[in-house]
Amino acid sequence: MRGFRRILAERFKNMNLTRKIMFIYVCVSAIPMLLLGMILLIQERQTLRAKELSAINSSLQQSISQLNSSIMVYDNLSDYIAYNQPVTDVLTGHFSSKYELYEQYQKTVDPILSSPQYFSPDITSLTIYVDRDIPAHGYTVAPLSVLADQDWYQEIKGSVGPSVKWLISAENKTCRSLRTMPLMEQNDEKGLMYLAVDYDSFFSDFSKLCKKGQGIYVMDPSGNVLYKDSGFTKHEQKVAPSRFMGISDLQENIDDYFLIQRQVPGTDWKVFLYGRQNFFADQTSVVIIFILLFSAIVAATMFVAASLFQKFVVSSIRLLERNMQRVEAGDRTLRVVSDSKDEIGGLIRGFGSMLTEINRLIQQNYEGKLALRKAEMKALQAQINPHFLYNSLSLINWKAIEADADDISSITLALSSFYRTSLNRGKNVLTVEKEIENVKSYLMIQSYMHDNSFDVVIDVDEDILQYETLNLLLQPLIENAIDHGIDLLEEGKGYIKIIGRQTADTIVLMVEDNGVGIEPEVLSSILTYKSKGYGVHNINQRIELFYGKPYCLSIESELGKGTKCTVTIPKRRPSA
Repeated sequence: MRGFRRILAERFKNMNLTRKIMFIYVCVSAIPMLLLGMILLIQERQTLRAKELSAINSSLQQSISQLNSSIMVYDNLSDYIAYNQPVTDVLTGHFSSKYELYEQYQKTVDPILSSPQYFSPDITSLTIYVDRDIPAHGYTVAPLSVLADQDWYQEIKGSVGPSVKWLISAENKTCRSLRTMPLMEQNDEKGLMYLAVDYDSFFSDFSKLCKKGQGIYVMDPSGNVLYKDSGFTKHEQKVAPSRFMGISDLQENIDDYFLIQRQVPGTDWKVFLYGRQNFFADQTSVVIIFILLFSAIVAATMFVAASLFQKFVVSSIRLLERNMQRVEAGDRTLRVVSDSKDEIGGLIRGFGSMLTEINRLIQQNYEGKLALRKAEMKALQAQINPHFLYNSLSLINWKAIEADADDISSITLALSSFYRTSLNRGKNVLTVEKEIENVKSYLMIQSYMHDNSFDVVIDVDEDILQYETLNLLLQPLIENAIDHGIDLLEEGKGYIKIIGRQTADTIVLMVEDNGVGIEPEVLSSILTYKSKGYGVHNINQRIELFYGKPYCLSIESELGKGTKCTVTIPKRRPSA
């Protein structure tokens, strides 16, 4: 874990400024915003869930109250008929003929038993069954014996009393109200009042409660289902927990389901309303859309802020970085300015002032060194009287000719040519051709001095002879090749190669030998080593001072194989 954190820290440190700013924006803005959105969503969902559960509770309570009101209406109607004396008198009376009985039924019983059906269309049947041998009179009066073959009557026979007993079957969708006739029992007669109500109408308010993902049960104390309905799809019913398929296994707050349990007043019935908790999520779409819209606005604001920061801050820093890279590459001619008054503007102006001061110091140092070099060269040239030197060498040459000493004459002419080119009338530059002539004269003298112990190879392109170079540029390199390379050879004959080539923009002059070479530790510091004489450090410094970088002297060497010095200068024609 520590290594992972280290890697993340390293990546963040190396990340560019724009990405760092965007990352910080995300951390300080987007993450708290998302957390706030999640909190608001959770709270809103909880609020909506509480409101919806409260609304479901209210609707359930209202439906139960409506059912209770209907039951009370039917019970009051039952009481009215059961305790109606005229009806009881007709049902318990003795008549001389069936016609007289029919007249009493039609005159007294029929109006009382048929009128409720006009006021309450949900009543499908209202019949009084009498334990007497009487003919059935339509749907209002019938002998009790006709119920003998009814299964439901056999199950409740003997259990029906003067109080209303509701007999409801969800399977058959029947809803019956049964009770005995108390006034008939006073006359030692038995009567059973039967009131049937339309099942769907009786529980119509409950069917309206079953929305998608909800179900409802109405049960009696014995566990008999009086009514059930489900808003689950067939697929949901298959995957829903089995305990919700049977009301006996229902418990409150099971998994992701809710369960509301109520009792119908005046009865021993219980109502169970259950459903999925996640159906409330369907109602939070507006909140989600609002949060997404808010997130989009914040993201757009962050993007605009980052763009403005990029335009007014990061772009200035990047420009400063590019200017620094140009200065690092050697370009000190650029100007760095800024009119901004903030910290970045101050930094840019400070860098510009620093660059100006560096250029001033470099120029001052360069001009000082160049002036010093010129003074040294003039002092050296002042010590030599060219006319006296040339006349003296000419005299020696003629004396050698008179004495038939040709070798002395050759040496004298070579020395005269060498000094004439070296002094160059006080000028610091000459053509490559003159420099090569100077080298040839010097090599001739060295060859005499070393008894021709080394060979000389000069391979210079004629196309470069008319370009300019610094005087005395190659002679010190040849001197080092002889003194520190060839002279130290223990066996074999040495050689010195002078090679001149050109590129599109430069002249390349090389001095190569097969001497003993230079040790690596000495080679790594040879260009910075200041010797007492006129060494390679002076040559490199002259080139850089006169031509500037990247023009320079480079040295390659390998012990036992030799050394190659390469001078690279710009391709220039000599001035008139």
